[in-house]
Amino acid sequence: MDEFASRAYPVKENMRFQRRSWMVERAGWIVLALIALAGLTGVFGTGPLSWQQVTAGPLTVHYDRFQRSSRLTDFRFVVARVPGAELTLRLDGAFARDFNISSIAPPPVRSSTGPDGLALTFAVTPGQTSTVDIWAHSFRYGLTTVTAAAGRAAPVSFHVFVYP
Repeated sequence: MDEFASRAYPVKENMRFQRRSWMVERAGWIVLALIALAGLTGVFGTGPLSWQQVTAGPLTVHYDRFQRSSRLTDFRFVVARVPGAELTLRLDGAFARDFNISSIAPPPVRSSTGPDGLALTFAVTPGQTSTVDIWAHSFRYGLTTVTAAAGRAAPVSFHVFVYP
């Protein structure tokens, strides 16, 4: 007797439908495994696929490109060879509008806001590399494009996707 043939006794079976059901079930297991693998690698939050850095001129930004709205995230700004005794970090209006800053280390000497965004001024050692950490979480979901600049140097733009 063929195990994959449809029969009516003792129970009516439709093996063609059963084989289709098994294929759909296997496809579902594969999709679930891919979702779990994506989560482990950082697509839904912190992980190797989420860690990103962009550089323009002396400014390098380290950040998570995939973030959760309920989680604080570190934006690390590294400026190589600061020429003067002060460093001004400018963040565009998108950052000021879409992110709530919880803390800044080191604290800025001066700060100002305007229609163009935030300007944070820090005391630094001339000729040394300076690092500024800004801890923030997002006000909104979706894709945000942020532009940052150190002093008069060329700005760097980066994209952040925020999950609910």
